[in-house]
Amino acid sequence: MGRLEEEIASYEQAIKINPDKDNAWYNKACCYGLLGNIDLAIENLQQALNLNPECREMAKTDTDFDNTREDRQFQNLISR
Repeated sequence: MGRLEEEIASYEQAIKINPDKDNAWYNKACCYGLLGNIDLAIENLQQALNLNPECREMAKTDTDFDNTREDRQFQNLISR
């Protein structure tokens, strides 16, 4: 778990430098998904999708989101 928190901090730094970096938002969402933090996973995934709608296809099958996959908000987000 500590490793994921370090990764999140790294992605936050990358976003501070370049807030339009969709892969930083996406990977941060993945970390939150692995931690089971559905709200933050969805929030960060939404940011990634705003920047790059193609992230939606990756999120549909990405195992990092297995903990969030059944959530209605997540399903709505990736089914658009």
